[in-house]
Amino acid sequence: MNTMHNMLNIDLNLLKLFTVLYQNGSVSETADALNISQSACSHALTRLRHKLDNDLFIRIDNKMIPTQFSEQLAAKILPAMELLQVGLQPREQFNPDTDTTYTIAATDYTAWCLKPLIEYMHQHHPRIAIRLITLEQRIPEEKLKTGQIDFACGFSHQAEQSQSIFGLTWLTDSYVTLTSKQHPLAFKTALSIEDFISYQHILIAPWNEGRGVVDKALIKRKVLRDIALTTPFGLSAPFMLIDTHWILTLPRKYAQYVSDKLALKIHQPPITIPDYKLKLYSHKTRQQDPKIIWFSGILQKIFNPTYCEEVN
Repeated sequence: MNTMHNMLNIDLNLLKLFTVLYQNGSVSETADALNISQSACSHALTRLRHKLDNDLFIRIDNKMIPTQFSEQLAAKILPAMELLQVGLQPREQFNPDTDTTYTIAATDYTAWCLKPLIEYMHQHHPRIAIRLITLEQRIPEEKLKTGQIDFACGFSHQAEQSQSIFGLTWLTDSYVTLTSKQHPLAFKTALSIEDFISYQHILIAPWNEGRGVVDKALIKRKVLRDIALTTPFGLSAPFMLIDTHWILTLPRKYAQYVSDKLALKIHQPPITIPDYKLKLYSHKTRQQDPKIIWFSGILQKIFNPTYCEEVN
């Protein structure tokens, strides 16, 4: 009989029976431990003996004594069963009082928006470190899957669906348009589309895009704008408006923060631009990871996002 072939096709419950019987040497005690009848235990032992072509245990003085083959088998089976038992135990809860680093891919703007969360961590969980990195991809799926990064912060302007990526929406905002206060349009109460395309623009392209959400809105109106500067750096883009006649469309949240400091004028865009959503992306294979669950819970506590959704 091919014992190796039989081992590969063996019922795991029979190996569990072998382990318990080897440890206590009693069929009745093994039956009690496995919560089965003594008859069922004896029948299972018979099947195992037949499967392995060995008596496995010899009854001597009402004690089941392992054969030499069983001794050799036990040396490998018992550690394996112990490892299996440990592996199937419930996962430990995440402990924020241990030194832990979260690696998050972010743009300069999304990192700026995360400041309340970073400050909360510093105040309440000083053992937690945040490492922000930049990536060329909007959603670095492979790095999220392998754990090279824990999360990616990104933009979305429409509903998304994916089999592999999960997204938590934690901030929703609209766009406004900025000019310097010396700009010819600064004194207008409302911009027309003709005003908007008469001057050169700055395009913020975090992932090196050739066009952005503003261009898509303009194309629907069958017009184009002239891009003077393309930059991946959203936080520094308003500084580029100083002493120029350029136009910049960017998130309202940051525009309101920087406009007074840089003497810039906020305008309502003359086109309909969909609101953007900031999302915290993670890989679905890590959704049960206590580290991921804990951080997502803190983010929801700080920003109180209203819903989660699957994404591209």
